[in-house]
Amino acid sequence: MIKINKKQKQFIEEKVLALASVDANGAPNVVAVACCKLVEGNKILITDNFMNKTRKNLLNNKETSIAVWSEDWEEGYQFKGEAQYFSKGKWKKMVDEMSENNGLPHKGAVLFTIKEIWDLANPKKLC
Repeated sequence: MIKINKKQKQFIEEKVLALASVDANGAPNVVAVACCKLVEGNKILITDNFMNKTRKNLLNNKETSIAVWSEDWEEGYQFKGEAQYFSKGKWKKMVDEMSENNGLPHKGAVLFTIKEIWDLANPKKLC
């Protein structure tokens, strides 16, 4: 299993992430997401507050990528992996209970399993 270090966890939970997906015809889509939490060691739980194309894409193609970086552009990470979309169950309940989602239309949950981590500041695969 991929190990997330303290700095990567901080980036995931405190910064806005760019979540990329691809539709059935290969057209890319990217959205900014802010309500995220690291769960089960190598999984990122993301709230679907305003996803439309992304939700449809994830239902057809689980391969996704996430990028996150510092304000000064000196640090950043790309996480590659698979995402599953949940409109009910354990993960949906968890996003429903996240305080970050108060006042937002938390329509579903995305569970992103990290398979690779890349350093964006010094382009290389970390694991």
